[in-house]
Amino acid sequence: MDSLRQILLLLLIVLLSGCNTKPFSVGNGGLLVVVADELDRPVLSKTINSRFCQVTNTPQPEHQFEIIWTDGNSLSNRTRDPLLLLATTLNGQGSTADLLRRMLTLEVKEGIESGEYSIFTRHNPWARKQLLLIIVGRNKRELGERITEWSDSLYKWTIDFEYDRLVRNLIKGRKNKWYKHKSDVVSDFQIILPPDYIQTQQNDSLNFIRFIRHYPDRWITISWGKLDDDTLFNPQYIFDNRKTISNSFLDPVLVYDDHWKSEEVVFNDQQAYCIRGLWATQGPTGGGPFFSYGFVIPKNNYYYIIDGAIFSPGDAKMPYLWQLNAIAHSFQHNIDGTK
Repeated sequence: MDSLRQILLLLLIVLLSGCNTKPFSVGNGGLLVVVADELDRPVLSKTINSRFCQVTNTPQPEHQFEIIWTDGNSLSNRTRDPLLLLATTLNGQGSTADLLRRMLTLEVKEGIESGEYSIFTRHNPWARKQLLLIIVGRNKRELGERITEWSDSLYKWTIDFEYDRLVRNLIKGRKNKWYKHKSDVVSDFQIILPPDYIQTQQNDSLNFIRFIRHYPDRWITISWGKLDDDTLFNPQYIFDNRKTISNSFLDPVLVYDDHWKSEEVVFNDQQAYCIRGLWATQGPTGGGPFFSYGFVIPKNNYYYIIDGAIFSPGDAKMPYLWQLNAIAHSFQHNIDGTK
């Protein structure tokens, strides 16, 4: 009960104090803390694991999110984590259910009991740059139904929040810098680069520019162009573009035709495709994972492809992929407003 009283005291402090008094959340990308009582976890774990623990082949399989389970009694140890999902039943007997009931107003409790409310979002409840998602059912069966029903939305909210948080950290980093590119082919663009990224190549015939950071090696590559009216911009186009420019890298590489997948995404508020796959050196040295975001500006048929790749043999690569994704999501085009 001492831990529960600590959480309730923290909640009271949140209500009585301004946001600026809170500490910043602490953590790299890709960590989700799930707050749920032990008896509720069987109806939650399968959906949460299948949605948030998607496998990325690097080429070793790695999960997109690391999941940490806790409950209301232990939540005081996790109040500075950026991403938390609290899932419980209104009539539960555990510490998480008890905590939720104490957090809710009578009106909200009545809304849950009537079936009107089942999911809530709270920004910065205990720390700045923090997102708390709350999903609740009137009983255990309904909780399982709600987590399944809302899993796609929960995933999207967490992804959007993580990229927004990480990009904001990039922007506010004192040593990070905007790289601005003037183009005769498309609108000018810019991207944020940490100070230890250096330009390694620019190819004006194939319209790409490439940056590298060593130890472990990480690359950001931006390519661009203008589509013919009858050209279909789709995942295959992005993959073929990756193959073409890969052959022109200073250290030419190949990509595996049978080891890539694609999905439609929203990239910086624009409809886009994301492909993920594996690259390899044209020789015995090695390879690793890559991703490419591609989108078209319909009014002028300009396209941009932002690509990240990592070479870190023997080490986990997801933390670096989160970093590369944050850099990719700092991309902005049409910075001069003239094209």
